[in-house]
Amino acid sequence: QAVRQAPPSFACRRWLAMHRRLHRLFAARVRCQRERRPAQWTRISHLHTARPLLAVTPFNLADIGEGIAEVQLVEWFIKEGDTISEMDRICQVESDKASVEITSRYSGKVVKIHHKTNDTVAVGSALIDIDVEGQGDSPAAAPAASSSSSSGAASFGTKVVPFHLADIGEGITEVQLVEWYVKEGDMVEEMQNLCQVESDKATVEITSRYSGKLVKRHYQVNDIAHVGEVLVEIEVPNTGEEAAAAASAPAAAAPASAPARSASPPSRATGGKAKATPPVRKLAKDMGIDLASVPGTGPDGRVLKEDVLAFASGGVESPAQTPAAGAAAPATPARPAVVAPGDTEVKITDATGKAMVKAMMASLSVPHMGIHEEVDPSAMMDLQRRLKAAVLKKHDVKLSMTAFLVKAMSMAISEVPLVNSKFTGTEQSPAYVLYGSHNISVAIGSKRGLVVPNVKNCQALSVLDIQREMLRLQKAADEGGLSIDDIRGGTISLSNIGVVGGTYARPVLFDGQAVIGALGRTREEPKVNAERQVVIRPVMNVSWSADHRHIDGVSLALFSNAFKRYVECPDEWALELR
Repeated sequence: QAVRQAPPSFACRRWLAMHRRLHRLFAARVRCQRERRPAQWTRISHLHTARPLLAVTPFNLADIGEGIAEVQLVEWFIKEGDTISEMDRICQVESDKASVEITSRYSGKVVKIHHKTNDTVAVGSALIDIDVEGQGDSPAAAPAASSSSSSGAASFGTKVVPFHLADIGEGITEVQLVEWYVKEGDMVEEMQNLCQVESDKATVEITSRYSGKLVKRHYQVNDIAHVGEVLVEIEVPNTGEEAAAAASAPAAAAPASAPARSASPPSRATGGKAKATPPVRKLAKDMGIDLASVPGTGPDGRVLKEDVLAFASGGVESPAQTPAAGAAAPATPARPAVVAPGDTEVKITDATGKAMVKAMMASLSVPHMGIHEEVDPSAMMDLQRRLKAAVLKKHDVKLSMTAFLVKAMSMAISEVPLVNSKFTGTEQSPAYVLYGSHNISVAIGSKRGLVVPNVKNCQALSVLDIQREMLRLQKAADEGGLSIDDIRGGTISLSNIGVVGGTYARPVLFDGQAVIGALGRTREEPKVNAERQVVIRPVMNVSWSADHRHIDGVSLALFSNAFKRYVECPDEWALELR
C-alpha cells in the first residue's frame, strides 16, 4: 500500500520487475501443462543469475526523414566507458541534405562504439551499445529477458502480419516503387528502411513498423502501389499475450537480426545492382548509363558522382568512330555516307513529368480567363540595386527582384482576397475556400527539372525573409531534398519565366488554385511620359490566368492593378509597415 501511494525506490522497482516476470513465468507454465507441453523452467535460472535492471542495449540510428538512407559520422561527443543520461548528445552526423546531432534515448554506461569518425552509417544500424540502468520492464531489459522472450515466442510460435502502404499526405493515392532495400527471407527491424517510393510530388523511404522475417514482397521495382495496399508480409513472434509481445518483441528480434544487419549493405547489391545514393542513380539514369557497369571508388565499392562522370567522359568509343578507324583510307576523298537518325518513342516515367501530365489534364476541366498588363519596374529595380550590396554584406544574402515581386503579390492579395482561393464545390453545389495564409508557389528550374514549391505565409514575411526561403528551396530542389511540406499547401502561383526568356505567356492553372501569374522578360521600349515626351523605359509584361468559375473579370483586374501599383511605386510599401 505504501508503494502504491509513494514513488517507488530503486530497490522497490527491482522487486516489482522480478515479481512481474515470475508471474508471467508461472502463467506460461500453467498454459504449458494444459497443452501437455514441457515448461520452460530454464528461464528461472536466468532470472536468478542475470542483472534484471542492468542490460546492454543497442542504440540504433533512427530514420531522420527527408528520404535519408545513410549519413556520415562527423564527430563523437562521448567515448567508451562514459556514463550518459537521456537526451545527452552522442554524436553529430551529416547527410547530403543536413547536419544533425543524435541524442540518447537511454541513461547508462557506453559499452561499445560501433563506428569511427568519417564512417558511413546506414539508417537502422547500431551506433553504440549502452549498459542501461533502471529499465527493468523495458523491451531490452537484459540479455536474460531477451532469451526469455525468445523462448516465449518459440512456445507460442509466430504469426504473419501484413504491412500496408500508409497515407503519406498531400492527397497522394498511388506511388511508384523505385527500389527495394530488403529481399524475401531477410530479417528486418523496426524503423529499418524497406523500400523507396516516388510520387508525382516527392520521394519517400518507407520504414518497417515491425521486427521479424520478411516473408513476401507484393510488388516489383517500377510497379504502381496504391495507399492502403499490402507492401510486404512480415513474420513476427506471437507470444499469446499482446502486452507481453509488445514488451518483448524488440529484444527477441535483436539477436536474430544481428546477422541480417551486418549483411544489409550487400543486400542492396543483390542481383548485380550497384550501390549508389538516389542522386547518383538519377544522374546515371539521365545520362543513360547502367550503374552496374560503372566501377565504384567509394566505401564498399559505392558508385560516386565522380565515377559516373568519369565513365561517361572516357568510357565507350563513339559508334561513328569505330568503322572509320578500321576502314582503309580511300585513294580519293569521298563524301561520307549520311546515316539518318531513327525515331524514338520517349515514355514519361519520371515523377516530375508524370506530375505535369496529371496537372495539365486536370486543368482542361477549368475555364480559364486571362488578363495581360504592362508594368514599369524601374523604381523597384533601382531599389533592388541600391540594397543588393548592403544586404549581401550585412546578411550574406543575394537579394533578387523575384523576392520583391513575391512580396508585391502578397500585398495585392490583401486588397483582393478572392484571388487567394480554390474552387471546391460542384455544379450542383458550388463553393470555394478563401485562404488566410499567402502560400505563394514559385516555379523553380533545378538540376532535376522544374519544380513548384511554395513560400508559406508571405503576408507575415519581409522581402529578406522571402529571399532566404527561396534560396533554401532552390538549394533543396537542386539536391533533390524538397519535402512534401515544401510542395503542398500552395494557394496562388507566380512564374518568373522572363529570367529564361519570353515576353508574353499564357500560364495554366494547377493544383486547384484560382490564379497564376507569369512574368515576361524585362526590355526597354520607347514610352510617352506625363509631359508627352518620348522616353526609354523598362517594360515587363505580366500575364494572369484565373478560374472563371468563381473569379470574375473585375476582381482579377483589380488584383492586377494593385500588383502593378506596388511594383511601380515601392515607396507605397512604407504605408503598410507596422
